[in-house]
Amino acid sequence: MIAQLLKTNLYSIRVRLSLILFAVFVLLALIAVIAIINEQQRQALHSSEQELRTIGSLSQASFNRALRLEMPEVMEELKTELQAHRRIQRVLRVSEQGQVLGAYNNRYLGQHASTVINHFNAELFTSTATSGLLAFQFIPGQQIFVLYLPLLAPGEDYSRPARQMLLLEYRHESSWLTALLSRWQALLIALIILSGTSALLWRYLQRTLADPVAQLVRALAEVSTGKSLQLPPGERRSEIGQLTQAIESMVRQRQADEAELRKLSAAVEQSKDGILITNQQQQIVYVNASLLELTGYGRAELIGQNPGMLGSGKTPDTVYQQMWQALNQDQAWTGEFINRRKDGSEYTELQTITPLKDRHGQISHYLSIKRDISEQKAAQLRLSFLAFYDVLTHLPNRMSLLEHLRQQDTGVSLVFLNIDRMKFINDARGFEYGNQVLLGMAKHLQRYKALYLSHLGADNFCLVLPPAAFPKLADAERLAGTLLAELQNPLSIDGELLVLSISIGISQATELIPPEQLIQQADTAMHVAKNLGGNRYACYRQTDSQSALQAFQIEKALRQALEKDELKLYLQSQCDQHGVLAGAEALVRWQHPEQGLISPALFIPVAERSDLIIALDNWVLAKAGELLANWRSQGLSYTLSVNISPRHVRHASFVEDVKAVLARYQFVPSALVLEVTEGLLVDDLEGSIAKMLQLTALGITFAIDDFGTGYSSLSYIRNLPVQELKIDQSFIKGIPNQQNDVVMVETIIAVARQLHLRVVAEGVETADQAVFCQQQGLWSQGYYIDKPLPIADWQTRWLNLLSSPARQ
Repeated sequence: MIAQLLKTNLYSIRVRLSLILFAVFVLLALIAVIAIINEQQRQALHSSEQELRTIGSLSQASFNRALRLEMPEVMEELKTELQAHRRIQRVLRVSEQGQVLGAYNNRYLGQHASTVINHFNAELFTSTATSGLLAFQFIPGQQIFVLYLPLLAPGEDYSRPARQMLLLEYRHESSWLTALLSRWQALLIALIILSGTSALLWRYLQRTLADPVAQLVRALAEVSTGKSLQLPPGERRSEIGQLTQAIESMVRQRQADEAELRKLSAAVEQSKDGILITNQQQQIVYVNASLLELTGYGRAELIGQNPGMLGSGKTPDTVYQQMWQALNQDQAWTGEFINRRKDGSEYTELQTITPLKDRHGQISHYLSIKRDISEQKAAQLRLSFLAFYDVLTHLPNRMSLLEHLRQQDTGVSLVFLNIDRMKFINDARGFEYGNQVLLGMAKHLQRYKALYLSHLGADNFCLVLPPAAFPKLADAERLAGTLLAELQNPLSIDGELLVLSISIGISQATELIPPEQLIQQADTAMHVAKNLGGNRYACYRQTDSQSALQAFQIEKALRQALEKDELKLYLQSQCDQHGVLAGAEALVRWQHPEQGLISPALFIPVAERSDLIIALDNWVLAKAGELLANWRSQGLSYTLSVNISPRHVRHASFVEDVKAVLARYQFVPSALVLEVTEGLLVDDLEGSIAKMLQLTALGITFAIDDFGTGYSSLSYIRNLPVQELKIDQSFIKGIPNQQNDVVMVETIIAVARQLHLRVVAEGVETADQAVFCQQQGLWSQGYYIDKPLPIADWQTRWLNLLSSPARQ
């Protein structure tokens, strides 16, 4: 049959080659014509697009400026100039809702843009208004561009401008006939070259391919009849002969390769990472499904394109330089790109590019494995921000401050600021308002742009003063004085004016010290200023740290003292108006195993600043309860006064703590006198009164200690459930010689008697003072009566003298 076909010559390779070459010639000629026409039209279209972009960019800036400055005459002039353009048919300025606000023809005013502009694209209109970037739409059938140009006009709220849109209809002039006529010479030359080339190629193929193939076909036809393959001599050494010999092995190898390729293709297609392969011409030849999902493009949109189409323009040039440096050395490279999806959204991509080599060791392709790490990068940026910046004020935090100080030279100064009474502001107005106060303070301090400002958390701020501008400590003091003076003027906080005061601590690195130590010194100085009443500054002194360290060591040792029972209870006697022993005041002493007896003046203030004072009060209450129970068993009815810290009274456990001691030791409740200071009157008065009433209902007695030295107020005294006043020793010291002291004490006595209160005079140190107290009907306590003694010594001295006068 094959021989028959060859004889008829209808399907011979010669005829086919002739037909193919003729078809290719016609096709290439047609392609050349189409390509030339398309190129001409593409260039014309590109030229129109460029002109339209230029018009849009210039018009956008001009219209925005005119809208912002509210210059309608300028906008009209701009519209007139645009309308006069030879290709612009319509110019409309529309609102964000599409309503025409301005047009060359006034009859369009008020109409919707879709009724004026043919093929109005509402979706493109909305996306352009949202993105703020110009866009255009080409309508091929009408050869018209519609330009969508977003504008910003002043809104009712200055922070939210009104969005508008400028619409232009632009006529694109191009046709195939025009393009053909403009490039006919190039087309004619191409056809002549193509014709000559086709003729030469036909001749060459006849001699090198058609004749050998015809001989091979005849030989194969004979083989199909059962004969052996008979090829002309030397035919086996030709390419056709070698091809014949390789066919069988190639088919088998191809089948094996296809099986492996199917496995690899399945793995690549199902990979969660995007995979892209390019050739040496930087053209994409393969993409997998994950890459299409990652970029939003279709396969046909990517194949043949340069991977640069995915770029956003935000990847640093150094990244590309490093990439090509590695690839040119036949090395794989891994790095990050900032790319853009088809929808315009950007993402961060981790990409590994590996050169692929052919069997000759030459690079033929590049394999890119891409992974979207946008969420990972965002998390890293967030963590980095949280690590080095304050969440509320966005100022550098303590970590950033430490890093900054490590880079400074000796002589740098630190100004540590703390807002006074910030807790009061938070309690009164809430934390939201408190945050606004912090933001207002941050904004105020940011006016010192030359200084490094950090927010160390809570209400603490810090300014770093470079030694070049602030070489002396006095320079830092002047700045602190300026800050204090500026804050005499109110700050605008959340729509209202608020006057703030601050406490400032100043430290200077006169030698090389760790940044943490410099901050600690400034913080210590700030607390010194705060303890002096606030609204002032203090410079760090070496003794400040020593005092702070001493307080820290005392607090630590006092906790251990409570656990190891190193505290001792002392008693100081109280005599009634007849000079007879009536009771005692319980005083705590600390018998340190190494330092001996430690003064209460050292450890009581430290305990007051922490919850240790509550534990200390409970320890004294327990010892006092035990002693009162012991006295009761002996038939003794003395009172025992115990000092109670205002901090303990305000604590939620105060009432239960006293009740627990009363229930445990079962003493007479009226024998226990709880002394509170006048400082209780200024903090939580109502809550303190409620707790005191609960205990007085049980029979417990309350006394006001050091009366006359604090916040004394008759209205407070009248409302407090107290039964005793203790006159401070500063008034007793001048009696009876100082008339002012005598008058003051007599006034206090008169008030107390009107309120039916017992009065105790503290600090009685002379016989004349004791006589005065007896004459006035006062109880007395002081060194004239007796000094504080340990319990055993006190009982040995006093309980053996029950029938004797107080002074022996």
